Amino acid sequence: MISRTAFRFWMMLLLLVLPALGVIAQIPLTDYEHVLSSIPVSNPGYILSTIEMGMAQEDFPAEPLLRLIDRLATQAAQAFEKEAILIILAHAMEDGLPIEGLINRASEGLARSVPLQQIEAGLAQRLVLLRETRDLLYAKGIFSVPAGAPQTMTNAIPMPRFNQLLIHISGAVGEFLEGGGSPFEGHLLFQEMSNRLTMLQGVTLLAEDVELILDRIEATDLTQVALAAVS
Repeated sequence: MISRTAFRFWMMLLLLVLPALGVIAQIPLTDYEHVLSSIPVSNPGYILSTIEMGMAQEDFPAEPLLRLIDRLATQAAQAFEKEAILIILAHAMEDGLPIEGLINRASEGLARSVPLQQIEAGLAQRLVLLRETRDLLYAKGIFSVPAGAPQTMTNAIPMPRFNQLLIHISGAVGEFLEGGGSPFEGHLLFQEMSNRLTMLQGVTLLAEDVELILDRIEATDLTQVALAAVS
């Protein structure tokens, strides 16, 4: 029998694989404007501008984002609570970070009737982890290049692949912390990350990308990432 944890993992993986394979719906900005007006948000211009920025990325999860906004609009909660969740997504898009994982976390929380303020807190932590993971990869000499650009060096990774690394490294750290793990257990953090990336080889990650990560990132690096998220 498949455990609940394993089921949740593979469902999340399916949601992440579709954008990675280019299964992306093209949705007009006006559709987002329409659902935002039904919340309503206090600063739709800012949120729409970041969505427009995100649309420039080929792995932008257009349809999942629209569905999330639509679901938020139907929640029996204050508008500012709904907007707070969208602002976190907007900050991520403004920073050029992938939002698939954030959308999935929010959608899962809504499905389980988690209070919106609790969902917001969890997303805020995940956003910190995404930023810290990106900065860690940069510090280790691992960079992203535009999709379709020739990859002349193994450490210059096309953005869709780079984004998948960000999602899964930060996701491994986030789930470790949410499960009660300590940021100071760097060796366990590294093992969690290693297991997850290795499992995804040939699914959403290339073996060469996983090898690069495992070669350059150390347990102490992950401790610093985790500490930034809980401080």
